[in-house]
Amino acid sequence: MSSTRDSNPPSSYSKLPPIITSQLDRDFLKDVNNFIDSELKKVNNLDEEQRYLVYKAVFNKVIEHVTAYKPVLTRIQKEYEDTIEIIKKGQREASFLQSKLKAMASEPSTLRNYKKRADELEERIALVNKDNQRLQKEIREMQTLREDRERRPKTAETPKRQLKTDNRFIPGLTLEETTDMDVLEKKFETLDRQIRELNISLKARFLPKSHKMQLKETLDAKALYRDQLLMQTQVYKARGLKLKIALEAAQAYNQMKPPHQTVGDAVMIAFHQASRSLQDERDQSNGEQADALAQSTAVEDDDPNKEKEAEMMLEYIEKFNELFEDGLFEEAAVHAANSPKGILRTQATLAKFRDVKTKSKGRSPLLAFCDAVMSSVKAAGKKPNEALSKDCIEAGLKENRVDLVYHWLAQDRLTLTQEMGVLITEHCTCQLPCLCGCQALAQNVFVRLKAHEDVVKTMLKQGKVQCALQHARQWHCITSDNVKGILMSNVCQHLIFGLMETDHQKKKPLLNLTIGSVLLSLRDLNKPEEAADLIHAMLQKPRDKRYEKLGAILPLQRAITLDRTTSPEQWGKIIDFLSTNGQPEMSVQLQAMAIVVNILCHACTIVQDDQRKGVSFSLGVHTRFDSEDEDSSHEVSSRSWETTSRDPSSREMSPDVPLMRKSPGESILKKRVIEDGSSPDVALRKTPLPSAMKKGVRLSGFTSPPPKVAIDMQQEDQSGPKRPLSKVGGGIRLMDNDPYTSNPESAGESEAE
Repeated sequence: MSSTRDSNPPSSYSKLPPIITSQLDRDFLKDVNNFIDSELKKVNNLDEEQRYLVYKAVFNKVIEHVTAYKPVLTRIQKEYEDTIEIIKKGQREASFLQSKLKAMASEPSTLRNYKKRADELEERIALVNKDNQRLQKEIREMQTLREDRERRPKTAETPKRQLKTDNRFIPGLTLEETTDMDVLEKKFETLDRQIRELNISLKARFLPKSHKMQLKETLDAKALYRDQLLMQTQVYKARGLKLKIALEAAQAYNQMKPPHQTVGDAVMIAFHQASRSLQDERDQSNGEQADALAQSTAVEDDDPNKEKEAEMMLEYIEKFNELFEDGLFEEAAVHAANSPKGILRTQATLAKFRDVKTKSKGRSPLLAFCDAVMSSVKAAGKKPNEALSKDCIEAGLKENRVDLVYHWLAQDRLTLTQEMGVLITEHCTCQLPCLCGCQALAQNVFVRLKAHEDVVKTMLKQGKVQCALQHARQWHCITSDNVKGILMSNVCQHLIFGLMETDHQKKKPLLNLTIGSVLLSLRDLNKPEEAADLIHAMLQKPRDKRYEKLGAILPLQRAITLDRTTSPEQWGKIIDFLSTNGQPEMSVQLQAMAIVVNILCHACTIVQDDQRKGVSFSLGVHTRFDSEDEDSSHEVSSRSWETTSRDPSSREMSPDVPLMRKSPGESILKKRVIEDGSSPDVALRKTPLPSAMKKGVRLSGFTSPPPKVAIDMQQEDQSGPKRPLSKVGGGIRLMDNDPYTSNPESAGESEAE
């Protein structure tokens, strides 16, 4: 045992574990052997380089698998690769030296061959020079002969005219008459007269072909000029009709003068009504033409020639069936598309092509039939019906041939429908904005159909927010009913702020929308941050500099005043949505503004009721909060309400009781409160408050001097300090010179709107 230990001295390396110790190693070894066998079958057995690469790859796999032996195997691999590289380098140098040795050995023979070739070329040069000298000599001789020939006088004789003798008899004359001079002279005079008549007829009745081309060009120019005049006439007629409608609308506006409507609005409404009436007249005329055509068709059915046409159609259908059964779908599609009277241009034929299942790499038989139908529209003289057009569009989109659909629409070969545009829109799978062109294609369809709401949606899906807003303002297609669907197309700040953009006077929004409908839509879409940003912007205090580049947005106070459709329950839902989604400040601002506007409208209602009873009163509204510092305050003082009359032609009802700045014994507000049996403060505190108002908010509200009616809402929160409403960003400002809060007439105007 001791001798064994002495014979095996201890190694400097640590003892390594066995290589194959588990089932995983055995599987790996099996995979390696399979890999070697499969790769060696693929390469040439005589190619040592390929075999070396296979085993090199296997060795790399073994190194990667056996982590414990990785350092040792890596060093072994490096030594082997260095040795192999040295051997390869030696082989390359040996081959290079061998080729160089062969070149040096063959150098004497190469020199001999070069000398021999040089001698041969010198001999050929000598022969070529000799031939050149001979040819130059021949050229000089030929030039000399030519000069001699040119010096000789030219004595060419003119050719003599040879008279041809005709031995035939003159047509129409006998042998005796051909020898009679009198008869011949008469015949000559007759023929001469016929020749003169033919010459005159040729000049009078016939002209060269170029004259015909000139006449055709003149005719085309005249026809083009006529078409231009007709088009110009149509333009002038349309312009005159528009001017007439605008003039009548302006005259009616000057007579009626409806509130909250400009002359431009009246003219636009008149234009829309006129366009609808013209469209109805066109539809009615088309229906009458269709009835007349049906009657004429019924008369033509009695024609006996119809039997022959029916036989021809049957033969045509049989030919189509033969082509279809033989598998010639392209020829069958063209045959069906060009069928007489469109007997095969039907949905039944299209369904027959749709049922065909082929494995060819080209286009399907269905698409071939659709393309043939579209190509034969101009020859047939009419477009396919709505159902067939829709099926063709669906077939093109199913095979992702948007270019073919675009071509059909550009050539105006389809009967457009709303469903067709929806199909194209649904085919788009792009993220916003659309890059595949389907939305632009659908926009083209909806523009032709005058489906302006869908046009706006497709523009938004393309990222054209400003164009969509301009289109909506032009056609008034965004309303409170469909604003949610519009926002679902592309919810972005640019669109949301654009919905509330107003004119420079900030009296009404450019779109017929209410702030409540927009906020409710954002609530349904779960967009609290966008709703808060909109409220901030409407308070004229945007939180981001990029919002400053937008147009004039309707103030929040004016927007809530104009909103007569949003109920208190809906306002409460909006405020709760903002407060529960991390926007408590905006919920407080919105509630405060809603309370302010609600109380103002209630006061206006009281004024209108007392106006009918002949009661005059004084109303003072005093608000005190701060939006930027704690010391600033703004008051809405009492205004003298001017007397207005009740116009039966208008829905507007404005209070016309004069309000005096004095101190009556009891104000109307207080009278109303006392009649209810409660104090003013208690009565006004009954207004429900959202959860966002529970943190110490003090709203010094509306007072009628004297006595003052104040809204004092202050509830302590044990979890945090009190936070007055003046600290809330974007505070409410009711200015003395604000025409929307201090002037009762504006409240009446808003109610009329």
